Amino acid sequence: MEIRSISASAALRVTAIVFAVLIALRFLWIAHAIFIITFLGALFGLAMAKAVDYLEKIRIPRGAGAPIVLLAVIGVAVGVGALIGPSLVEQSRELGQELPKAIKPIEAWLHRTPARALIPPPQPEPQSAQPQQPGQKSQKPQGQQQEPPSGLTQQLTKELRGATKFLFPIVSSVIGAVGGLVIVLFIAMYVAAQPGLYRAGILHLIPHRRRDRAGELLTTLRDTLRQWLVARLMAMVIIGVLTGLALAGLGVKAAAALGVLAGLMEFVPFFGPVISAIPAIGIALVDSPQQALYVALLYLVMQQLEGNVITPLILKKRLDIPPVMTVVAVSALGVVFGVLGMLIAEPLLAVCLVTAKMLYVQDVVGDEVKVGKKK
Repeated sequence: MEIRSISASAALRVTAIVFAVLIALRFLWIAHAIFIITFLGALFGLAMAKAVDYLEKIRIPRGAGAPIVLLAVIGVAVGVGALIGPSLVEQSRELGQELPKAIKPIEAWLHRTPARALIPPPQPEPQSAQPQQPGQKSQKPQGQQQEPPSGLTQQLTKELRGATKFLFPIVSSVIGAVGGLVIVLFIAMYVAAQPGLYRAGILHLIPHRRRDRAGELLTTLRDTLRQWLVARLMAMVIIGVLTGLALAGLGVKAAAALGVLAGLMEFVPFFGPVISAIPAIGIALVDSPQQALYVALLYLVMQQLEGNVITPLILKKRLDIPPVMTVVAVSALGVVFGVLGMLIAEPLLAVCLVTAKMLYVQDVVGDEVKVGKKK
């Protein structure tokens, strides 16, 4: 068996490539928030570019069309916030006051079942660090003494705080969230104004013999991301309208606001409907446990309807993304990067699959596979 020796220059080149990849991965891990924000900005920029193309056809320059489209998007977002904000705040305040009262019958029923072993005993509240002076009156009047929370209420509060830390590790501060949103909007505006500039810049990094294939890949990725985004937006509108009407039929308070919230959270696949169901079930629980059960069943039906009927009907030429891979990608990026990772999981998975199919399955393996839109 002949063993070929590797030249020193080849070994040095391989070592340099390995170290460059490791450094790039390390930098990506440290600056993952910037990568996520850039990806979201490019994604929305590709969608805005279609509107800017239309404005260009009616003789509005792209430099002016992109800010016009951006201002229109911001106006719609502000209008939606003004629509659902006050109602949700009011219902959240009422929920915070009435939910402990609604939990008491449930906890009493659980104490009569074998599940009582799962309910933790209530923890005593910590005593004040400053001792009460002799003759000093109590801070709270006798008739306004608050009843200590039950063990179930304390456990639910603890779990909700833990879930909040899990879902929002990146956007934990308002300033950081607003700053990230501003960067996303500016990136989207610049990409929509000059998409050809960034496409040409990427192609300049590709050798001439592979440039045509790289151009085909970029075009396919653009069409794939646009198709995914349009499908998600249409599903958001349909789910929001159906959920709002169904909640209104059940007599749930703030049905319109909860419907809009359900539509917005539909942007996050699989986990978005679960997150949007929590406030709806809580508001229904204030009225009665039976209504809360009906609302939970409603959201379960809506999730199945969206996954098995609405999205396939919207996507006549669907993206060929296996559901298991989507669940794994959303879960993994959600655990590592929080809610922002869940937002980019599905489009990022689509990008990886299209790239692997075109550059490896087709070009290296030689198999014929469908890429992008399904015929």
